[in-house]
Amino acid sequence: MQMKRVLTGFLAAVCLLQASPLAAAPMPFPDMTHTWFRYREAADYLKNKDVLGGYPDGTFKPTATINRAELLKIVFKGRSDVVPVTRRCFSDVSPREWFAPYVCAAKNRGIVDGYSNGTFKPDEAVNFAEAIKIILNAYGHDVAETSGADWYKPYAAELERLELMPQHSYVPWAPLTRERAADLLWRVLRFEDERVIPRLSPGCNKGAPSMAPSSVQVNGIRRDFLLTVPGRYVSHDPAPLIVAFHGRTNSNSQVRSYMRLDREATDSIIAYPAAIQNSNGTYSWTDPGNKAYEIRDIAFFDAIVEKLSTDYCIDMDRISVAGHSLGAWMANSIACTRGGAVMASATVGGDTVITKCAGPAAAMIIHNPKDNLAPFSGAEQVRKLRTETNFCSWEMENSGPSELNCTTHKHCAGGSDVVFCPHTQDTDERGKFYPHTWPRSAGGFIADFFTSVK
Repeated sequence: MQMKRVLTGFLAAVCLLQASPLAAAPMPFPDMTHTWFRYREAADYLKNKDVLGGYPDGTFKPTATINRAELLKIVFKGRSDVVPVTRRCFSDVSPREWFAPYVCAAKNRGIVDGYSNGTFKPDEAVNFAEAIKIILNAYGHDVAETSGADWYKPYAAELERLELMPQHSYVPWAPLTRERAADLLWRVLRFEDERVIPRLSPGCNKGAPSMAPSSVQVNGIRRDFLLTVPGRYVSHDPAPLIVAFHGRTNSNSQVRSYMRLDREATDSIIAYPAAIQNSNGTYSWTDPGNKAYEIRDIAFFDAIVEKLSTDYCIDMDRISVAGHSLGAWMANSIACTRGGAVMASATVGGDTVITKCAGPAAAMIIHNPKDNLAPFSGAEQVRKLRTETNFCSWEMENSGPSELNCTTHKHCAGGSDVVFCPHTQDTDERGKFYPHTWPRSAGGFIADFFTSVK
């Protein structure tokens, strides 16, 4: 068992510390308030390079899908081979259209070839696979394309080989949103121009801070968290990050103790946020009336990740969330609203905000059917949502751990597996009937699950 350095805790001296200052990610467009901070960084970078612009009203519409013409514009904007055109390069691309120079430049370079009827369909939405092919070809990557339904796989493999974007973070045939188009192009441009590996956080090669952070400012309020860093942490080796959420009645120090993630996830930096305590002594992660995408403490999660990524060497493509009870609800909700940015979630005894997810994330869903505090139907809803988001089939296979009766959905996109575990452990550590319990072995299985996602 690897020993850890416990960097924060409920010590009186820690309570006297001021919240760590945080340089928040820029806000390049006013409608990106609820956007993942890395997508804001990407949009700001491209905007400053005059590659990306908003709409006439100043907005960016980050979650709207991007079409073929718009993508080619941001890919070719500012390149020397984009020149005015005087004739049609496709039957539906008039030289008078704003996008004609970019489309024709792409055709001249053999990057797009249109459809068999001579059209380009500039208004048609782009999916991830098409965008990856266009961007890699535009920047001179020689990829041998295959035929058939899997034509895109060599492009996805090249993107992963260069450590630009892991396959678990997107569904190849899913429509590409504007914020994710910016993120994809930002990753490629920074690699091409600066040889920056996008998964390495700004804290890499900086050395660990002399005093570990224990709080951040969120909307003007100090929010605290506990932090565990591996004893073997080195600043040039990116570490996975786990953010683990407590429930309605247990504090973050309590879940830190019984989740046992510190003992099992020995290569990960682990943060345990503290929810806001209600007047009756219970805890809450949200305010009444919050919409799914603006749950109050999603901003807290974002701030923790941003702060730790600045102070430590974090693998930004291996961020996971865990939770129990109400904390499971929070972790599941974050994995959905931050899908594509969060790699995976693992939860015990909780449901989710049922909504359209932003992208895929692997999921381990552990729930006792006899649970009388969190209905089992909530776990089934999470399962349905995540299998649909990850494009899994309903063909199952026994995958382990058998102790928790786990099975795995087959054929999930990009390896974002969904593991469903209707366990039968009915008693707590004192032998009292409590089917809402956190199974003693769950921490180890969750750590293994996070490691298994490729």
